Amino acid sequence: MSKEQVDTFYKRFSKEAFWPTLHTFWERAAFNEADWQVFLQVNRAFAERTAREAAEGATVWLHDYNLWMVPAYLRELRPDLRLAFFHHTYFPSADVFNVVPWRRQIVGSLLQCDYIGFHIPRQVENFVDVARGVFPLETLARQNCAPRFVIYGCAVGLDSMTTEVDTGMRRVKLGAHPVGLDLDRVRNALAREAVQQAMSRLRQELAGVRLILAVERLDYTKGVLEKLQAFEAMLAANPELHGKVTLASICVPAAQEISVYDTLQGQIEQAVGRINGRFASIGWTPVQFFFRSHPFDEVVAWYAMADVMWITPLRDGLNLVAKEFVATQGLLDGCGVLVLSEFAGAAAELKGALLTNPHDTADLAATCYLALNMPKSEARARLRELYGIVSFNDIRRWGDEFLGSLQQQPLPAEAIEV
Repeated sequence: MSKEQVDTFYKRFSKEAFWPTLHTFWERAAFNEADWQVFLQVNRAFAERTAREAAEGATVWLHDYNLWMVPAYLRELRPDLRLAFFHHTYFPSADVFNVVPWRRQIVGSLLQCDYIGFHIPRQVENFVDVARGVFPLETLARQNCAPRFVIYGCAVGLDSMTTEVDTGMRRVKLGAHPVGLDLDRVRNALAREAVQQAMSRLRQELAGVRLILAVERLDYTKGVLEKLQAFEAMLAANPELHGKVTLASICVPAAQEISVYDTLQGQIEQAVGRINGRFASIGWTPVQFFFRSHPFDEVVAWYAMADVMWITPLRDGLNLVAKEFVATQGLLDGCGVLVLSEFAGAAAELKGALLTNPHDTADLAATCYLALNMPKSEARARLRELYGIVSFNDIRRWGDEFLGSLQQQPLPAEAIEV
């Protein structure tokens, strides 16, 4: 692929058309037919290479919206293959997704798969609703979501979901599989001397100050600006917190040449300056803002020192940062409190988190204040519950469960000898 194709496929089209739509910011989306043709070319290239490489009857596991159209091409090129697709990004409701001009082609391609997985039941059901608006699907099976998932009390909860449909041409199974964490990566980081030293340094720097930590990419979906506004409101309403609490925000820059984030960066920097200018005193900076990528080991040290982990995306497929924090605190037998957006996919899985509405400044501030003042006994109990979920449903179990669900599929008709 040429550099121009890659730039159009990823930096322009995927990020400026599909990314905002999937996260329910459809008014930000820019749909261009010429860019769609490049998207098809790239997907066709992936399919052709896969068709050449795959063994007879092999399983092909495709990942995320960038490869939406590969199943359609691959089913045509290699009908013997077993196709699975996992959608890492949030999948929105039909009234949002249906603004996409090519929704029929996209849904038609995905329904060429034998198995389609999403993080949580709500995303599964959203996809089924979209697909039902394109094809006359017959629901063949459903299952209850409890106890694996939260079914009420959060924006993305759901009590039951569709697990198999008939398109008239084939049967397609669906499932909810929240991506798990590699706990060994966190465990190994905590064992390294450099991380121990970083933790010791942070402990000294933060003496007498409660740490609220935020770690996210620079993206309008992550709610960085909304969180800063809530922190400012919390400091204004609770002067006893002045000098006693600090928000450390680690904000990873977006990929270069994606101009949509430039304005947001300026707004965030202005908000940080305004808050520090309004509340700072000698020896105390309310917001420590780090606009750069940090090595994983450094981030783990921050996780270890955090009293509150404040994760407030406006919409998110899952959010592995929440699990990294829980794993770090759990391995250290800590009692940090996870404050999590109810619009993150992880909210449907991580029982024990304090859920908050990131679209409501007052609720963001109140929930953060509650976390800061939570008794240690309750905080520790919540963390243990969270750690039990994260440690049990790790990355290995995720892969095994997904592939196990796929293996329950019957072979494609073309592969069955009569």
